[in-house]
Parts: sequence; structure tokens; C-alpha cells
Amino acid sequence: MRALYTAATGMSAQQLKIDNIANNLANVSTTGYKKTRESFEDLIYQNIPIGGASVDNPRPTLLQVGTGVHTVALTRDFRNGDMVYTGNEFDLALGKRGFFVLEGPGGEERYTRDGHFVKNVDGELVTAEGYKLQPSVEIPEDAVRVVVAEDGTVQAEFADTTELVTVGQIQVVDFINPSGLRNLGGNLYQVTPESGEPQILDAEEGFVQVNQGFLENSNVDIAEELINMVLAQRAFETNSKVIQTEDDNMQTINTLKR
Repeated sequence: MRALYTAATGMSAQQLKIDNIANNLANVSTTGYKKTRESFEDLIYQNIPIGGASVDNPRPTLLQVGTGVHTVALTRDFRNGDMVYTGNEFDLALGKRGFFVLEGPGGEERYTRDGHFVKNVDGELVTAEGYKLQPSVEIPEDAVRVVVAEDGTVQAEFADTTELVTVGQIQVVDFINPSGLRNLGGNLYQVTPESGEPQILDAEEGFVQVNQGFLENSNVDIAEELINMVLAQRAFETNSKVIQTEDDNMQTINTLKR
């Protein structure tokens, strides 16, 4: 009977693994997406008494039977994805650690690795959903060209002069534990007690690398995900086979009792 419950926990864990792999594969083309990985732990062990063991004659090993597995965490991998050239002057990719800061609903800060920005009616840089980049960067209406330096300095060129004029500064922040951020969907993250408070990265110290005209691809490796999916499927089938075998054993035992 114990094997039924143990195998059931294995099937549940492998099903969650497959669900997570499916989400990673679904977001293989999502700008700035970071893949997640499952962490499993074995469940409590049952100690079975062994006859003949005593203080004077202890056994060298314990008889412990495991009760299965459970999922303890889904950890997000924040390694950088490949950068793809778009040529759009408002597309920005972070070449190092960090997040862009956005003004979310109700004025709350949101964070993203998706650097696809556009101008709104006021000339401010915003996401496709309309969330403003913070601090606000406003592009003058008569600017003919915009240049974003690696340190995040935003400069504009005007028709009557070749001199670049600074119109804003892109702020990049990071967290002690970025895996602790809450994923809100829409390529947005929210701060949590587990992530720690945002820390502004010092551009002068070389911690900021903003690449204009590029976007960061998802860091999902399709081949790796497919291999993991096959392994998870085989593990799921094996656990289901255990349940079938245990059911056959129980039917045999019930037949003998008659």
C-alpha cells in the first residue's frame, strides 16, 4: 500500500516538472524571459523496527523506507540571454545584471528585463503596456536622433545643431536575491522580502551596460528543455508503472485470502 502513495508523489512531482518545461518552451521567444528550474526534496522516512537489535548488539544500518518526493521551489535562472539586433533606437538590452525600473499601477515600482520601449503622446519612454520608465525620460518632439550610451545616458540630436544634448538618464537596479522577485506576468517583476530592496547600480563603476538597438532574447535552451521533458515523461511513466504493479500485487493478495 505504501508504494501507491509514494509513486503518486513521484507522478505529481514529474507532472509539475513537465508543466514548468511547457511554460519555458512557450516563452522561448519572449523578450527578457528567464527560465525556471524545479527543486525537489525527499519526504519523511519511516523507521521500521529490526528484530534482534539491542544496545549491546546494534545494527550497522537503519531500516528506513522513504515516502516519496515533493517540490520545494521553482528557481528562476537570471543568466543573460542572447542579444538580437533590431535597429530600433528605443530598443534597449542590458548586457549585464540588473533591471529597468517602471512606474506600475498606482505608482508602484515594477522591474523588467524587457527593453522594448516606445514614445507616448508626451514623448516619454514607456513599455507597450504604457508603463513609464523611471526616472522619466522625455524625448523632445523636435529631436531627429536619439543616442543612448552604455552608461544609460540619453542624448538627443536636433536639426539645427550636431551637438548632442542630454535629455535623461536610464536607471538600472539590481537585487541581492533576484530569484526572490515575484513574477507578475507581462515581463514584470515585483519586489518581495525575499528579493531584498532594489539597489541602484553605479554606471561610473562599469556595472551598467545598456545596448541601444538590441533586445535580450529568452535564455531558454530548446534542446535542453526537450531532453528534460523526455526524462520527466519517462519518470512519470515509471511511477505510473509502480502503481499498476502494486495494484496487481494487491489483487493477488486478495485472491489468496479467499
